[in-house]
Amino acid sequence: MKFTSGKIINLGSAAFRQWRSTHSHCQYIHGYNLTAEIIFEADDLDSRNWVMDFGGLKDLKKTLEHTFDHKLVVAGDDPELELFKQLDDAGVAEVVVLPGGVGCERFAEFVLTTADTFAEEATEGRVRVKSVQINEHGSNFASAHRASVSKATAQEFVTAATNSIDVKTVELAEVAEVATEEPAIDHTAGQGAANVGSGPKSNNMSNPFAGTSWGA
Repeated sequence: MKFTSGKIINLGSAAFRQWRSTHSHCQYIHGYNLTAEIIFEADDLDSRNWVMDFGGLKDLKKTLEHTFDHKLVVAGDDPELELFKQLDDAGVAEVVVLPGGVGCERFAEFVLTTADTFAEEATEGRVRVKSVQINEHGSNFASAHRASVSKATAQEFVTAATNSIDVKTVELAEVAEVATEEPAIDHTAGQGAANVGSGPKSNNMSNPFAGTSWGA
């Protein structure tokens, strides 16, 4: 028998654009107050007859909010990436670069793989994430399902604050660690994030996974 339970997490207000969508206004920067509906699954319940302890999701919520809330989320292959970096350097926007791409579908994939690793570690493998639905508003949503997410995929994303950068590497299938400080890296086509700022920086935001293998 399988059991499921669901949790809705408010990701916050995020702005992004799908630059390849030249036929529509989605090519321009626009934003939504995003929510994520996460479905957890387990073959067995815990001692309290729960699939997942929702009270233990605070660290997961912090990581997701740190990625989306009041952020300008940019695709790693956006041809205007340098312009977005300039906006960040000027303190006009707090930029997050997702090399895998942006949009509800990619956000759902990111949340699924991040939450799945969190659940697996928090429950010693008992709980997994079955699916994630990202809602833009009442009419638009997209979802990712566990079977559709590649285990080999890895993403680097850059979180940029005013005059400061956090570079974090996330293993999408098994989020192993969140690095709080990295040297500036070069952005090449089809690869990770790149040369944002002049060197290693920190925005002084604490690592929400400190003390766990995620924060190693």
